[in-house]
Amino acid sequence: MFEVRKSIKRFRDDPAWTHRKRARDYLDTFDRRGYPFSLGPDGIALRDLLQGSFRGQEVSLFHLLAWQRTGKANVAWTYSVAVLPLPRALPATALTSRRLASSRMERIRALNRATGRAKDLPHLGTHLVRYCADDPDFAELISTYAMERLMHSARLGWRIEGNRMIGWTHGRETYEDLLSLAETLAVIIDSFPEQAWHWPE
Repeated sequence: MFEVRKSIKRFRDDPAWTHRKRARDYLDTFDRRGYPFSLGPDGIALRDLLQGSFRGQEVSLFHLLAWQRTGKANVAWTYSVAVLPLPRALPATALTSRRLASSRMERIRALNRATGRAKDLPHLGTHLVRYCADDPDFAELISTYAMERLMHSARLGWRIEGNRMIGWTHGRETYEDLLSLAETLAVIIDSFPEQAWHWPE
């Protein structure tokens, strides 16, 4: 916890980054019915939004409190989130490392099924990653074993929401670790085949 506070201070004191303790307006731009936001069915809150330039484009880093009632108490699960822009909007797709899986998550959808035909794809990929997609053919196009290994090692989940990629992991990581998470997301984006950027031609 102390390391995280020191990390926030280092980024907050760096003029290359902007910091907001709470950013409700930014939080409201996300679809609440997709991971990791849907993992807080009883409320969510954003903490310590940091935004700056990363590899020539804006990256957003923050911690997410996801509330869920268990018995008589409300429990806040914490997630660390990185958001990167994409060159264009792509089909809604979610990949979740099985190292993040829990019985609680199994009951909550990875994508908002009210706005599309998203479905789980248990026969795609390996045991390392769970797939959910609006367009199974697109999910298959971007699926590689190398990407799954990378996600598994990083204990990472991500999903595409329009023209941005949202990556997340359990816990309250330092912002240096969140920047490493963003780097992993950038590697995944760079590994998409050229055909992905012209989908569905």
